[in-house]
Amino acid sequence: MIEAGLEMLQAHGVTLGLDQLTLEAACIKKDIARSSSHAAWAIDDRFSPQEKFQREVVKSWLFDREGTLFADAAANAVAALFESGYKPTAQDIIRAGATAALEAGMKSAELGDGDFLSTDLALRYAIASQPHAERDPEMLEWLSAGERANRQSRVEDTYKPFGKTIGYEPRAEFGDQAFEIYSILVASLVEGMSLRSVLLPEIDFVGPIMGTEKDRVPVNVLGACLEALLPVFFQQVEPAAPDESDD
Repeated sequence: MIEAGLEMLQAHGVTLGLDQLTLEAACIKKDIARSSSHAAWAIDDRFSPQEKFQREVVKSWLFDREGTLFADAAANAVAALFESGYKPTAQDIIRAGATAALEAGMKSAELGDGDFLSTDLALRYAIASQPHAERDPEMLEWLSAGERANRQSRVEDTYKPFGKTIGYEPRAEFGDQAFEIYSILVASLVEGMSLRSVLLPEIDFVGPIMGTEKDRVPVNVLGACLEALLPVFFQQVEPAAPDESDD
């Protein structure tokens, strides 16, 4: 039934609630007896079967998805740079990866994955923006736990290898925490721009970076932000030699 709920959420997204996520619809979709559904989601002191079902679907949506679409797009774009025979600079790598990741997010519906980024954001903002007295402590804890796990995964699997590739190391005053802070800021940028793209589809994600060798350099906005943040937390060192064993 949770699988049916995820399919419904994927198809309909989040409107002004979760009205499409009903026990009856899940039963019909998966050919489950309606009497069994209420036994599976028995009432407790706080939630009806319907509410418990909806909560579990939301929890699965937020934390059980792998969410590799953006990371894969960035990794493939960077790999293509190296495979082309061109020796990319750190700025080239950042721009290529950031552009590919953001484009993948904006086109996710066309890729057959549904607009899951904006749906995920809508759920998070809706829960987090509740008045403090009305916030759901259990749901907020799910959000916090998932965010911590995601950040740690990004640091170990993405940002540390990325720093080695482009020849940057943490500044002494930040130490290893630089990776975590940078990861949080990058996620904030991606989420903020993704939400803006939904609300302001006319935004052009290409603009100039002043102070370069050219007066105007077309660059993805996310790439420009990442380039500006990088020297705050990291410093340039001798880049590591390419290692064929690296994934």
